[in-house]
Amino acid sequence: MTRTNRLIVAGLLSALAIALSVLEGLLPPLPIPGAKLGLANITVMFALQAVSVPCAGGIVLVKTAFALFRGPIACLMSAVGGILSLIAMGIARRLWRDKLSFVGVGVIGALAHNIGQWCVAYVLLGSAMVYYAPILLLLAIPAGLITGLVLNMVYPYLQKTPFFRKG
Repeated sequence: MTRTNRLIVAGLLSALAIALSVLEGLLPPLPIPGAKLGLANITVMFALQAVSVPCAGGIVLVKTAFALFRGPIACLMSAVGGILSLIAMGIARRLWRDKLSFVGVGVIGALAHNIGQWCVAYVLLGSAMVYYAPILLLLAIPAGLITGLVLNMVYPYLQKTPFFRKG
């Protein structure tokens, strides 16, 4: 993939991440306060696999900047969760590239993201957040499964796009 193609894909994936965030905001809220599926994380996982770590990091930065529209606390939580998730998914892809599907990467990313957000909430709200940690960790599993399954389904089709064809 040429540098120009990587830049175009990074822009498209960033726009898609924002669109998925907006779409997720239109869905009925989950019964647990602050819980979300994290659909925009699909674009980060795709970038890690098909483009590069810097591209995935750029998408995390765009998602974080977009979170500013929800307020500074949301932005901080998005930044810490997103960066921790990116690091965890990047390490997982590097260590277990051939053994770990997008479902596994999605679960690892969701767990790391929730841990990052929980840490911010703990600093801001104190020890009352201790009781919320198990709930967040349990919710990360289905969220990661869903995002990973979606990417498992669409990845073969994305590989057929002109940006990823060989030759």
